[in-house]
Amino acid sequence: MRPRDHDEVRFIGQICREIELKKSLGKEIGKRIEDYFGERSHKALNLVEKGSVKRCLFKPSGRVIWEVKGRKSTYQVMPNTNFCSCDDYYFRVMNSKKQLCYHIIAQRIASALGKFERDEHHDRDYSKITRKWKKIVK
Repeated sequence: MRPRDHDEVRFIGQICREIELKKSLGKEIGKRIEDYFGERSHKALNLVEKGSVKRCLFKPSGRVIWEVKGRKSTYQVMPNTNFCSCDDYYFRVMNSKKQLCYHIIAQRIASALGKFERDEHHDRDYSKITRKWKKIVK
């Protein structure tokens, strides 16, 4: 049985701690993720398997931005605030229909597994990198 939606953030946090300890996903954890998130789990795990998650580390500040390449675009994910720049986030997460889109789920699992692309940039490139997620208002 699937727990209530308001527990999604807590569930992904717990499951990722287990993944980090075991250093693998395993069938049992994979099944629990599938039972909990349903279709979103398949989409998220597919992104992890395809290597669609990237961590952008900025130096010397240590700031981090995550990118997840989805079906339609590459999205910015900020795991500390459970933010994603995808439409699903705006239409379902912000309307309290769910707490996490599958891009956030993918990022959290990829991070726990250490299965993500690593990209480093100088701090001066931060605005250039983040510009693609900012809406241009004229």
